[in-house]
Amino acid sequence: MKRVIKFFILLMMFYSIVSLAACVETAVAPPIAQATPTSPPETAATPTPPDESDKLVIGAILFQNDNFFETVALGMEDAAKEAGADILFRFHEQDVALETQWIEEFTQQDVDAIVISPRVKDGSVAAIQAAYEAGIKIICYNGCFTEEATEKYVSAVFETDQTALGYQAGVYLAGWLAKRGIEEPHIGIIGCCQRRNAGFRQALADYDVNWHEDANMEGYLADASVAVGETILQENPQITILWSENEGGTVGAVSAVHNQKLAGQVFVFGIDISPQLAQMLLDEDDVLQAVGAQSPRLMGKLAVAAAVDVVHGGEAPGYNTVPAAFFSRDDLDAVAAYLQSQ
Repeated sequence: MKRVIKFFILLMMFYSIVSLAACVETAVAPPIAQATPTSPPETAATPTPPDESDKLVIGAILFQNDNFFETVALGMEDAAKEAGADILFRFHEQDVALETQWIEEFTQQDVDAIVISPRVKDGSVAAIQAAYEAGIKIICYNGCFTEEATEKYVSAVFETDQTALGYQAGVYLAGWLAKRGIEEPHIGIIGCCQRRNAGFRQALADYDVNWHEDANMEGYLADASVAVGETILQENPQITILWSENEGGTVGAVSAVHNQKLAGQVFVFGIDISPQLAQMLLDEDDVLQAVGAQSPRLMGKLAVAAAVDVVHGGEAPGYNTVPAAFFSRDDLDAVAAYLQSQ
C-alpha cells in the first residue's frame, strides 16, 4: 500500500487530477477471447528458487488518482501480492492519447498482462490489438472496449452494472418520497453517466413518481460541482432534491446546499462512497440522504487475480458483474462500519 500511495503522490506532481466517478459509457458483451495455455517448463533435476526476472509483471491503467481508483489500486495490490507478481500503475487522466501511450509502453516492456479501464470504448483499440498480438493478456474493469474488440482481445471484464446502480438510487428515492408524502418533487440533476441516469429515470417511472426535472447540468469534479449545484439552486428555487451521478458531483451538491443555506430544505442523493461521503451521511445536517456504491477494492482484486490466472493458462472468465452496495441514513451502523474498514 505504501508503494501505491508513494506512486500516487509522485504522479500528482506530473499530471492534473480530475475526479470522474467510475462510469464508462460502454455496453459490453461477454468476451469470448480465450487465453492460450503455455507449455509447462521442463522439470529441473534440482529445483531452484524463482529468479526475480521470472516474476509476473502486470501493467495497470487507471482513470485518475481519486478515492475510487485509489481503492481499486489497493485491491489490485492485494491480488498481486498474493500471487507474488509485480504491478505497474499508470493513469490516463481521461486522455485517450495518454492511455494509448501507456498501452504501447507496457507492450514494449513485454508485461504479462494489461489491466485497464479505458476512457472510451473505441479510443485505443489499435494499441490493445497490438498488445494482444504480442501475447499480452488483456483484462478490463469498470468498462471495456467495443463489443468486437472485447470479443477478440479481452479475456475478462469486471464491472458494476451502472444502470442497476442508478435504478437502486431511484428506488430508494421513490420510497423516501412516499414515506414523507411528497408528491411531484422538483429535482435537479448533476450528471455524468448515461447508464446511471437511465436506471434512475426507469426506477422513478416504475414506481409511478410524478417528478419535475427542473435542471440537468454536467458535473463530476467536486470543486466544479459546487458551482454547478449553486447555479441549479439559485435558478430553480423550487427544487428540493439534488441527485448526483458520481462522487465528486455528490460532494459538490452537499457543499452547494450548505453554501446556499438550504440545509433542511434541499436533500441530496448520490452515487459512490468514500470516507468523505460516509461522514456526510453521518453528519447531523441531514443533507445527504443515501448513496449507491460500487465495490472498487473487490473489482481491482478480481481483475488482477483473473489476469494472473489467465497468464498461467487458466480459462478466460469472460464477463463478470461486481456486486454493488448501498448506504443511507436508515442504517448508520453500516456507514460507520464502512469508515472503520478504510
